[in-house]
Amino acid sequence: MKTPEAPQTSASGVEPSKARRLPFTRKDAEAGCREPFVDAELYDYEYRHRRADINFYRQLAKNRMEFAEGEILDLACGTGRLLLPLVRDGHRVVGVDRSAEMLAAAARRVARLAPRRRAQCSLAQSDMRAFALGHEASMAVAAFHSVQHLLTDEDFKRFMRTTRANLCKGGWLAFDVLPPEPAWLNRDPTRRWGRTTLRHPVTRQRFVYTTNHVYDPKTRLLHMRLYYQPVDGNGRATDEECVIRLCHRQWWPAEVERLLKLGGFRLVEVFGGFDGGPLPSPPETADEHVYMAVTI
Repeated sequence: MKTPEAPQTSASGVEPSKARRLPFTRKDAEAGCREPFVDAELYDYEYRHRRADINFYRQLAKNRMEFAEGEILDLACGTGRLLLPLVRDGHRVVGVDRSAEMLAAAARRVARLAPRRRAQCSLAQSDMRAFALGHEASMAVAAFHSVQHLLTDEDFKRFMRTTRANLCKGGWLAFDVLPPEPAWLNRDPTRRWGRTTLRHPVTRQRFVYTTNHVYDPKTRLLHMRLYYQPVDGNGRATDEECVIRLCHRQWWPAEVERLLKLGGFRLVEVFGGFDGGPLPSPPETADEHVYMAVTI
């Protein structure tokens, strides 16, 4: 299966002058992999309508278990948005995440399950680049762009090696990434985008939310900022704006296929979205890149 090549920096569509002005450091990038996952209640509220990926992975798990029963690894499981539906479908699931706050929220949700369902799942606080299940699972899923927090090729290789070591022969691995679409990467970083008003689900504080980002073609990291401005009922600022850092590595299909091979996997398919459709040409026009691989 031939997958599209990643563009060179000169062909990426990113203006070199922007890249030279980047103020971001490795510390910023690592913070961008932690900060969005501190407020678990807000996270769940903001993504409460995201269901297409859950339905896709539920069907994939059903297909897998029809001929190879076993445990499912939910890597970067967060608050359990995928883990809980998989458990309710009757699967045995191990959820792995490094965020104590997200795992605590997942544990609260698991505690509300019937005893029979609770016995089907467990949670472990660990980095998905370095965990040990103690036995082999049948399938692993890293949903909702989790692998984009693997900031370097070496991070991705460690993730592959660790996941491969915890899967049985012929085990499945599925994950998704946002396509590196040039127009998106090149958005004016001086503007605010995505303006919306929301209330915090617990405190009921009203916020105006906006975002912007800068792409660094050298590191292939997208440095995003999520802005939460507290406001009153008339939209007037009432306190200092809260800024959350978010960082995503941009992955092209050819890069992913190469790293999968190095990690002991064979790429089976790349879908262009959670409807199971093919990857379009050019691939960056897809809604999502959804990868399905097997151990070799």
